[in-house]
Amino acid sequence: MPQNKKHQKPYPRRTAPTGWLTSDADEIARRRARGLNEPCRVISQTADDAFFGVYRVDSDNGQTYRVEIRSLAEHVNTCDCPDHRINGLGTCKHIEATLYRLQHRRKRAFQDAASRGSPYIEIFLDPRDHQVRIRWPQGGRRRSKVRDLLAPFFAGDDTLAGPPLDTLPALQRAISAAQGAIRRRIRLSRTLDSWLETLDRREQQVRNRHHFETEVSTGKSSLDLLKHSLYPYQQEGMLHLAFTGRALLADEMGLGKTVQAVAACELLRRTHGIKRVLVISPASLKGEWEDQIAKFTDLPSHIIQGPRASRLRQYEGASAFFFLANYEQIRPDAEAINRTLAADVIILDEAQRIKNWQTKTAISIKRLHSPYAFVLTGTPVENRIDEIYSIVQFLDPHIFGPLFRFNRDFYRLDEKGRASGYKHLDQLHARLRPIMLRRRKDEVEGQLPGRTVISCPCTKSSSCATGNTR
Repeated sequence: MPQNKKHQKPYPRRTAPTGWLTSDADEIARRRARGLNEPCRVISQTADDAFFGVYRVDSDNGQTYRVEIRSLAEHVNTCDCPDHRINGLGTCKHIEATLYRLQHRRKRAFQDAASRGSPYIEIFLDPRDHQVRIRWPQGGRRRSKVRDLLAPFFAGDDTLAGPPLDTLPALQRAISAAQGAIRRRIRLSRTLDSWLETLDRREQQVRNRHHFETEVSTGKSSLDLLKHSLYPYQQEGMLHLAFTGRALLADEMGLGKTVQAVAACELLRRTHGIKRVLVISPASLKGEWEDQIAKFTDLPSHIIQGPRASRLRQYEGASAFFFLANYEQIRPDAEAINRTLAADVIILDEAQRIKNWQTKTAISIKRLHSPYAFVLTGTPVENRIDEIYSIVQFLDPHIFGPLFRFNRDFYRLDEKGRASGYKHLDQLHARLRPIMLRRRKDEVEGQLPGRTVISCPCTKSSSCATGNTR
């Protein structure tokens, strides 16, 4: 199989799409062109099969991806790259590169294989609609032992029958218990495991919150986790952050987003045993975070500072629960943070710093990994709705999908593909609702204390008299 692009021909040019006005066909063509023209190496991981199987794609940026080919004609293949996980197209440049190399110099065999289809029973997550499907080979629908085994788990349209968290594990157990000859005919996509883990984590978060609130109502647990009590709306914010897992807190300025995030971390420390929290804020706010943490908890904090070599030692060796960094430090440090700090929670304060999804800072932030992530901002949208897209992309890129689909869904586009207004904002709010909590001062003023006036006597001096103040 060719493994470089010496003999590649450029993919035929399509009419260039206009501005943001692209179709799925345009987006697929873009990925196909990149797959044909960007250097990469494709290596088969399934030696006994000429076309259908698993391939490793080594890209020129040093990343390696796993591609599963189950069709040579339809967009139902799988890649574990970030683009494929969210684009909903059923393909990506790595899949297109693999398909091109499979047919290079043997187009007739490729076409024959495409018409016959995969000889295996393919069970996979369809990337276009996130349904678990089964694809039978030619003649596979006839009565047989393998069909008797698998058919009860699927509906008439070949989608999974029943709740995935119950049905899919039962299917996996049935396949594992089958005879070897039957198991060898079935290909179960590896992406199903990670998808199940995501579904289970979401359900577990709901169960965890219900369990905790039940314990609070019976007196076994308390919402008073800090040195100073929180107001009721702050307790709600704490629960939202801790039990949503990756969440956006967009309260108006002055309502205490910092203390709510600190309380959520303390709650996760007690209930889930988290050990390290990375707070990323503007440099001017690192001292304020240190003061607030000391005021409300006994947990140690450490301000990351100094040249890069010193910062790397601090990520690994500093004895702290909260690590306080600023946005400018993340661009050079992101890889080391993932490798050495391995934070359980990442908090972004003043998250408007990543509202422009194209900046190097935003790209670096989105490369950070953590099970939990809290975004704090009093202004989730300032000028354009794609600002909220960039923030949500850090928390959960599946909520809005790729930018081209977000633009189609929520912008009105003129004939030149330029934004001329917004649409479907009710749908945008509906998608945000599970992760975003926003309160204004007038909504919670009944929970706030009355105004306290403190008079500080001042001795009049000549500087005051002349109007010179410091």
